[in-house]
Amino acid sequence: MRRDALTERLGPIRVVDIPVLDLTGPERLVDRLAEQAREAVPRREADVIVLGCTGMIGVAAALLERLAQDGPFVPVVDPTGAAVTWLESPVRLGVRPSRTTGIPPPAKDRSI
Repeated sequence: MRRDALTERLGPIRVVDIPVLDLTGPERLVDRLAEQAREAVPRREADVIVLGCTGMIGVAAALLERLAQDGPFVPVVDPTGAAVTWLESPVRLGVRPSRTTGIPPPAKDRSI
């Protein structure tokens, strides 16, 4: 991250203290996420909320709605949707990985 100059652009990482296996009920999770966001946004620690666990799938819209009731618009990024979109982008653009870099795989013994 330091090499890409992202360190200065990232806000704090906040914790909601709910184990992944307890992420079954979205209301409690949305409450905790909203609490953390309400602290971070006014302090100018965050302009965007990026959820950090794919166990939080489907929560971004509810959090966005909850935050919109209390203050200025702050985007909320669902990690699963972001990851899938990131993977789809090169396919849609017809881009493939370059073969000029990287280590070629070792030769396999195929005599067996």
